[in-house]
Amino acid sequence: MKYKTILALALASGTTLSSPALAVDFRPQAEIEGGFFSGGSAASGGFFLPFVLDSGNAIFIDTRGTIENDKVRQGSIGAGYRFRANDQWVIGAYGYYDYLKSEYANPFGQVSFGLEALSGDLEMRSNLYLPLSGAKTLSAFNAAYVRDHVLVFQEGKERGRRGLDAEIGGRLPVFDEGSDVQLKVFGGSYWYGGKNLGDMFGAKLRAELTFADLPGLSAGSTVSLGVTGTYDNEDKLKGAVMARLRIPFGATAKASDAFDPMVQRVERSAKIRTHAGATGDVEAAQFVYDGFTPGKVINVSAANGNAATINQMLADAGAGALILVDGNLGLEQSLSLGFRQTLLGGGGMLAVRGANSGATANFVNSGTATTLTGFDPAQDVVTMASLSTVSSLAIRGGRAGIGSTETEGLWIDNVDIARTSHDGIRLTRVVGAEIEDTRIHDLSICENNTQCEFTVYKPNEAPYAAISALGTSSLTIRNTDIDKVTYGIFTGSEIDESDWPPVIANEASRIYLDNVTVSNSRREGLLMVAANNVLIENFTIDNSRQDRDMDLVVFQGTSDVEINNMTLKGGINGLMMVSASTLPTKTTDIVVNGLNIDGTRNAGIFLNPVSDITFNGVNITNAGSYGAFIYGSDYEFLGGPVSDIKFNGVKIDEAAKAGLYFMGPSINVKGDITTTNTPKDCIADAGWTAGSLTQSPGSVLTLNGKQLDQSNFAARCR
Repeated sequence: MKYKTILALALASGTTLSSPALAVDFRPQAEIEGGFFSGGSAASGGFFLPFVLDSGNAIFIDTRGTIENDKVRQGSIGAGYRFRANDQWVIGAYGYYDYLKSEYANPFGQVSFGLEALSGDLEMRSNLYLPLSGAKTLSAFNAAYVRDHVLVFQEGKERGRRGLDAEIGGRLPVFDEGSDVQLKVFGGSYWYGGKNLGDMFGAKLRAELTFADLPGLSAGSTVSLGVTGTYDNEDKLKGAVMARLRIPFGATAKASDAFDPMVQRVERSAKIRTHAGATGDVEAAQFVYDGFTPGKVINVSAANGNAATINQMLADAGAGALILVDGNLGLEQSLSLGFRQTLLGGGGMLAVRGANSGATANFVNSGTATTLTGFDPAQDVVTMASLSTVSSLAIRGGRAGIGSTETEGLWIDNVDIARTSHDGIRLTRVVGAEIEDTRIHDLSICENNTQCEFTVYKPNEAPYAAISALGTSSLTIRNTDIDKVTYGIFTGSEIDESDWPPVIANEASRIYLDNVTVSNSRREGLLMVAANNVLIENFTIDNSRQDRDMDLVVFQGTSDVEINNMTLKGGINGLMMVSASTLPTKTTDIVVNGLNIDGTRNAGIFLNPVSDITFNGVNITNAGSYGAFIYGSDYEFLGGPVSDIKFNGVKIDEAAKAGLYFMGPSINVKGDITTTNTPKDCIADAGWTAGSLTQSPGSVLTLNGKQLDQSNFAARCR
């Protein structure tokens, strides 16, 4: 709006002062200029409007508008006074208001003042620039960095800069003094400063060749060609070329001299000089993920010595320290993080915010990429304390890549773990842990069933897991890939078996898995034991290339589970839900929304004394035996019947033997199931655990569009 106002004033002034009623000795001048400079191009236009006083001196109004790189908008309006000190010199003073819409679309205003001394052969001038606008926020320039062992933050700002320039120069005697052609050369210097900015000092050299009274143009018109070079401590060397046309218009009382100093253009920087960068006030930096302000920042590399020496450095840094690792470290013992310490590998990035402004930026460890290698297969490579963080590094060797016991508030981010002798990550009795953007692969594969196969008689053990979380609650695993491991993820309540019946000592609760992929696991890809309050979303297990494997997903004594979008390939059974008499909890209250199972060697779904299970939108293809195996018990101490199962929109295609297999009693199975390309719709076991189906009023199961209940069960499922 300000820019449009300035141009409107310029046009109005030109129209008014050029009228015959105000004819003066010096005619108003219209100016058009275009040029190229380092980084772009610009075009401008304006009016110079002199008005001669009775004393022979003059006042003037000067307006100008500029478009730079098709988006930067500039406008200026100013006034000045010039008087003839003698026959040789004209002295002038002037003031301007400038407006700029910067390349970042920020508006700025400034005032400037200048003095000039002009003669036919020599010119001197100086200008002062004072910004009026405050700093504008530019989040793209927010920055976080370390200063004096402290992590600090500066908000990105675009600021108008105060400045001062001066130049001296004049006509070179390469053309006659009365010629219509003049060549002028000028040299000068400039300075700009601003809040939280260093000083800019520079030098300027420019040359201008001007032609007057060219054919086809009105008397007093000039065409100028110019070249400018600048060098300063910020922008270094830059250059520009320009072409300018000035045309006088309106009535005149006497001939006008095109080179008369009284009507020369005012030479000044019409563009407001701005700076875009991290120039906000320096403030404390906080981690975005937990709002904590880190303590002392230290740098660690192999040059610091062995693990014992580095551990002492970590201890001396104190609680909350930020440890920046540069390059690889070989560790003969576990690297022990202290309370709330953060370990950030080389090239790693953490999101931070200003403690006062709340603006955000990414802090980057400028060190080289980091791999921690543990040389002792009996010790974890990294041991985490409460509220500690490990981010942006690789871990090789050791017993587990990362271990933590009886802690809280852990964050493991962007970590690559391989070649451990046991687990990838092992958490024991931890409250609150988040694992994200992590890859765990190529761990030790245990083929010994006696040592490694999970059993309900040792419910606290599932050795050689990519992620083992025993007695751990409030656990989140997201955006994580697991490949070539024994177990994928094991989460289980810690069960005290010192007396009968066994009891839960530390529960596995509030578990959230999102966008997790497990492939090529020798045993279960996901094993949950006595867990509750579980949400699983976008979860995939692909063991289709394995020669030897186990069931893909197993829930043992697990309840209150919601699954949204799960894909299972390969394995013996795809999704197994089991209750065991030796566990203190039962498997119940599970909802599955969107499940695709393909290529199992046995059943797609296996249910063994469970209750209150709902399946919505399930597709089972190419099962090696049955689409779903439903296995109840006649004995309550063994779990009793399978009961209250809902199959809503379940499709079974190309099961090798039958769509459904019933063994033992089943009660109240509802929903609709469709089988295609399958030898039989259903089979009921005829042995000592004979299959049966008992439906209460309101419990309706349709199989291929026909109701299945106790009245036709024996005839249809044989």
